[in-house]
Formats: sequence, C-alpha cells, structure tokens
Amino acid sequence: MITDTGKSIIGKYLLGQAPAYASYIAVGCGSKPLDTFDVQNDVSNKQNLDFEMFRVPISSKGFIKENGIDKIVLTAELPTEERYEISEIGLYSAGLNPSAGAYDSKTIFAFTNTENWQYHTEASAAEIVFFPAALDSPQNDNIISIANPVFQTNADNLIFFKTSRADRYERCRFLNNIILIQGNDADITLSEESGSTLDHFVIEPGSNHIHLTNPQVDFSKNSPKDELRLAFSLISKNGSSFAIPDTVRILIDFSSTDTGSGEFARFEAEINQDSSGNLENYIADFETNRYFVISKQLQELYTTANFTWDAVTVVKIYACVLSEDSGPTPIPSSNYYIALDALRLENTQTVNPLYGLTGYSVVKNDNATTVIKSPNTSNYVEFRFAVGVS
Repeated sequence: MITDTGKSIIGKYLLGQAPAYASYIAVGCGSKPLDTFDVQNDVSNKQNLDFEMFRVPISSKGFIKENGIDKIVLTAELPTEERYEISEIGLYSAGLNPSAGAYDSKTIFAFTNTENWQYHTEASAAEIVFFPAALDSPQNDNIISIANPVFQTNADNLIFFKTSRADRYERCRFLNNIILIQGNDADITLSEESGSTLDHFVIEPGSNHIHLTNPQVDFSKNSPKDELRLAFSLISKNGSSFAIPDTVRILIDFSSTDTGSGEFARFEAEINQDSSGNLENYIADFETNRYFVISKQLQELYTTANFTWDAVTVVKIYACVLSEDSGPTPIPSSNYYIALDALRLENTQTVNPLYGLTGYSVVKNDNATTVIKSPNTSNYVEFRFAVGVS
C-alpha cells in the first residue's frame, strides 16, 4: 500500500521537486504475518516499519500486468551472509534521512556473540555460553534441556521449528544469534512512587542480569520523542505444554556506574496475558503470538534527576516471567525464557519533506508465516504496487 507520505513524495517526484520516490527497500520483522485471506489494516499513516532490520538499494524497476492489473515492480538483492526472518516490507525514497545525520535510526544491540555480553550474579561475572546443538538434544522431546539459566543459541535452532513453537511465533527473527534468559533469573516487582501516577520496576535482591560495558548509547542529541524498540520472544521450556504465563517483564538499565548508586535511565517493558498489569496497557495473547516489539519514547524512560546519556558506562538487562506454576499468585517461573532479539533506535522526529516511507506491506501467505532468508544464500525481494486512474 502507498502511504500518505508516499503520495506526497510521488507527487513531488512527478513535478521534478523530489529526486526519487523509491530508492531503497526496507525489510522488517516486527509485524505478525498475515494469512492469505486476512485483510491488512489501513497503513496510510504509517511512518516506519514496526522493526526494521536493514535496507537494500533497488536494483531494477519494471512494469507488468498481473491478473489484469497494471503494476510497478521494484526489485532489490538481499544481503548474502546473514539470516533474517521477514514479516514486513517498506519502500523508502532514500537509504537514510539526510536531515538526521549521525542521529538517524539504527540498530543498537543485536545480542550477537561479538557484542561481549556477560552474565552477572551477585557472586560472579561469566561468559554467556553458546549452545549450537538442538536445545532438546539428545531426547528430541521438545523440552529445553540446557541447565544454564542464561545462554546463547541460534534463532534457527532445530527446536524452534517444531510445530507447536512455530505456530505461536516463538522463533526470533533478527540475525541468527539470540540470548535466552530463564524466567526466574530475576525477580522484578512493581512499586508506585509517592506522588506518581505510574508504577516502576523494583529489582528484588538475588536478581541476576546480563551486562555490557562501554556501550555506544549516547542519545543526547536525539529528540525526546524518538523511540527505543525492543524485539524479543517468549519461549516455553516445554514446547508441548499448553500452559501460558501471566506477565513478562524486561528492564534495560542504562547506568553511569556498575553499582546501584549511579544515575540511570530505565526501559521498562511489561506484557500481560490480560488487563491485570499496572505499568502499561500492553496486552497479548501468549497462546497465539509470542514475538513482540515494545516501543518507548526516550522521554518515557524512567530516569534519575541528574541522568545524562553521555555518562552511560554500562547496560544491564533483567528479565522475568511471572506464572501461576504452584499457586494462585504469579511468581517468577523457570518454565519460560525470554529470548532477546534486538534493540533499535527509531528517529521519528527529524522531518524531511523529500524523505520517508512511501509504501508498506505485511507479509501474507497461506500459513501466515515469516519468509526466512537463510545465511549464505542469494535472494531477491520484490515490492509490487498497482497503478491506475480513478
């Protein structure tokens, strides 16, 4: 579908006032794929992809007639080396926003093994171990058998292709390396501040986290309305179980010190199976969809009074999954994992009249599945849209 921004840029292009209306194809993973007979929501006001992974330059343009409808076809070659799962496609008039410069949208963390995340407990710091073999090996029983509460694996690990997991979208999509955190590795509670209308997370004693030093996260020149977007999956330890949790909580702590006494900004994400949560109104159906993108404006982060982005020296991530495993009160559960996929900065406020998302579509196919681009393969992507006069 052509967006309202696209109509404006195409009009300027026809008048010779814009250099291009479609120069790049953007590929994303944030939306839920559609079944063939599903109807896509109105996206005319859409400004960016739900979670963009990369852009590639359009290499060829054509004109075809398909089922009696005239269409423009735009084609681009996908990167060869990496693995991606695609659920959305967009057209952009340029590869980046020239008005944004160094503060344009970008991937902050991809949770790859080259980013040097560590696992921290109160007693020690350790490397996060990587497990390439099937996570239910050797039993092949669809139950994750890894004893480590935090570990790395591939998004295309064989266990994630089992039908029960694929049907509820447990598999991560951005690149191929993910970090899994067991649901009881931290205990995150809610506590309302005096005089505040919002609850905030409290990290209870004994909670563990993953840890990255010297991150490049200076967003001081970005607009307070620019967004951080976290992509992650909820994963059951037993993939054949029909049990569902109550609440997922993730805290990303951007801190000036490695101790709890420094200045900080906290990205607090909570998703509830129903409307019982108090932090934000993020409601999900964990039975049918377990891949999520949570967006927060920079001004919505919970910060201390003297926090500044240029003082951040460490990032700590805590995660817990609350479930009624052994009683009526939800508690952190070892029966689930949070799989961290990527964190992205989305510049939404730097406006350029000749730049923007000109077209957008969610992937649609017979089984409402993502399109997998395997590593070390050559592939092309096409964007087609109808041309007519009304």
